[in-house]
Amino acid sequence: MNEAIQALHPPCPSATRLRIRRSASQDIASGIASSHLPPTTQPTTHTPKSQLNEAIQALHPPCPSATRRRIRRSASQDIASGIASLSLGGGSPKQRSPSFHRASSTQSKNNPRFTELLLEHGEKQLSDWAVSASSSGDGLKNTEGRLHLCSRSIVFEPRHTSKGIVRIPFRYMNACPSLVENHLASESRDAGVIFGVSSGRHFVMKANNAIGPYVQIQQDTEFRFDFLHSSPSAVSSLAKMLYESEKISVRFDPNLEKGNGNVETVLSTPMGQSNILQQVLNPPTEMPLDPIHFLHVHEHPLSTQMKCSMKQPLLERVGVAVLTNHGIYFQPWNGSTSRSKAHTFWSIADMKAIARRYNGLKDVGLEIYLAQREGCEDKSMYTSVLLAFESTEIREGVVRIITSQRQEVPLPCFTDQSFVESALQQWQCGEIDNYSYLLILNAAAGRSFHDLSRYPVFPWVLSNYREDDETFGEETSYFDLNNPRNYRDLSKPIGALNEERFKEFQKRYDGMVQQQKLAQEQGHQLHHIHDKPFMYGTHYSSSGYVLFYLLRVMPEHMLCLQNGKFDVPDRLFHSIYSTYQSVLTNPADVKELIPEFYDPDCFDFLINAMGLQFGNLQSGERVNDVLLPSWAKSAKHFLRLNRAALESDYCTQQLPRWIDLIFGVASRGSQATEMRNLFHPISYLSPSDVEAMQSEEERTRVELQANEFGICPDQLFCKEHPQKSASWGSTEGVVMSNNRS
Repeated sequence: MNEAIQALHPPCPSATRLRIRRSASQDIASGIASSHLPPTTQPTTHTPKSQLNEAIQALHPPCPSATRRRIRRSASQDIASGIASLSLGGGSPKQRSPSFHRASSTQSKNNPRFTELLLEHGEKQLSDWAVSASSSGDGLKNTEGRLHLCSRSIVFEPRHTSKGIVRIPFRYMNACPSLVENHLASESRDAGVIFGVSSGRHFVMKANNAIGPYVQIQQDTEFRFDFLHSSPSAVSSLAKMLYESEKISVRFDPNLEKGNGNVETVLSTPMGQSNILQQVLNPPTEMPLDPIHFLHVHEHPLSTQMKCSMKQPLLERVGVAVLTNHGIYFQPWNGSTSRSKAHTFWSIADMKAIARRYNGLKDVGLEIYLAQREGCEDKSMYTSVLLAFESTEIREGVVRIITSQRQEVPLPCFTDQSFVESALQQWQCGEIDNYSYLLILNAAAGRSFHDLSRYPVFPWVLSNYREDDETFGEETSYFDLNNPRNYRDLSKPIGALNEERFKEFQKRYDGMVQQQKLAQEQGHQLHHIHDKPFMYGTHYSSSGYVLFYLLRVMPEHMLCLQNGKFDVPDRLFHSIYSTYQSVLTNPADVKELIPEFYDPDCFDFLINAMGLQFGNLQSGERVNDVLLPSWAKSAKHFLRLNRAALESDYCTQQLPRWIDLIFGVASRGSQATEMRNLFHPISYLSPSDVEAMQSEEERTRVELQANEFGICPDQLFCKEHPQKSASWGSTEGVVMSNNRS
């Protein structure tokens, strides 16, 4: 189990998933070779202690040592560990000889400046070409680089890092981009034809390769792109379709023109664009993986080719996968209309655990936890990959194939009821510490480090974070972890810690209940999700909150989420004390913490090692490293004491009550109301709720809202969580069974 915990980028068991994953009668969708699928057997025993310990090792955050820092600080990193740096554009499929690469956490040193993080959230790169660019005014002058055609914009990436990357959204173009004559073209060029774009607004990013807010240029500008090695005809026709689709489909938020709004669309990609993207993506994803490139002599496929995507925070790599008797091959579509050069292979022998996952609100994901063997100094470190398939049935077929190849040494599944029961028993008798146990519960409840909307959630444990306590400046002083006054009350949700503030939450909730009763008395039907009363209008975990904490190690993710801007300095994560005061007093702030606060190896998220420019507070103080409490001598020391507090006897006694609030009986329903723990109904949506909605537009809108607002973890326990004891205790009837929904 320890190995599995180290690999842990959490699983996702809802009662529905638990039922689905154990279903031996589940039909396998097209794309899985059913003749090779073994019958699913229902586990009758708990996960063995040795496997439980292996699994635990897989669960720790992807932050130890330099590996995490490379992953999080490199915005140009490939979408997941194991994806080799891919050559973009140029060449036909016949000219390209695919090659396979074993999955590894070793990061590519050849990181291009351009990534999809520089695009709007959900936007895709379609293709790119080598060009020479010029623009009117004092802009580009015969500057060589790459022209990226994307689903909502055109992006120019200069070869020299001193010049900024230019992004030109279709919605700000004055006219449809087209081919124009180039009177200065040489005879060797294609009849002097170049690609022209006229825009009233564009953005400049990463000048001198510095990460920071995007510069908005609001003036009419003419761009000319001279293609160096190919004809511009292909980009012109596709750009015209995307331009027309964008103009028709996009509806603007009134705040957008003020520079502080989001583009409001039916989905992150409008229907018209979605159809165009399918036309572009289908040809490469339908190209078969040739068995000649398998790594092993006696290797044979166990499935046909399946469309899927590899996911990481705010990023997605579309491609196809094939399962064999040795592992999984993934062929990514690399942002070019031609076939990808590189493939990734994950060996079944290297797999330490699996977990079912969500993709948005669809139950179609699978996370695979792997041992890091190649290029990794620390052999105990693990990594994981999150794949999203087209349907639950296909995902279940993949699970059955993988588990059938590991019959001698069964593969633990974090989302299995038996695994949770085994973990609970080991925690009860002290064989698992609190930190590892919370990682397991997050993993079992659908939380993943690859998904910001379902990131692992940890509690605020302490309550004393003062920065001006001079007592801790003395060498003889120490922070008393045995003093209950230094701890937060874990039996209450964040929103109920301050009684005065909660009175306002309760007043609003009572008003909603009264309005609901009045509407029912008048004969109104209340079926809409927004008609249900709630106490808290914000959640304890969301994409924005995760990036709030990880701003210093994932700045480009924050810029992507915030439309190219950092928040105002006073609202950034600059002080532990002020952040805790905010969650106690701010009516719009009830956020909990993330696992990094309890892992000393992850101290870099508290340090501005990149020298990012966040601005100054109203007090005039510069936002730099996070200000720590007086009792912390350094960022690492702060995390060590946090961890010690989490493992303290006082916290251990109260922790079951917090688990009830987040993963248990008080997480939803009437007990959530009694425990002052009721959130907006959108945070409780399940795949079945979404499927029951009548229109695709409603399903899409609700899913987008849920991903932004925050999603509650799946409920794991149907009874109050037991306390720790000196011996193994019975867990019968405590963990949610497969038949509950």
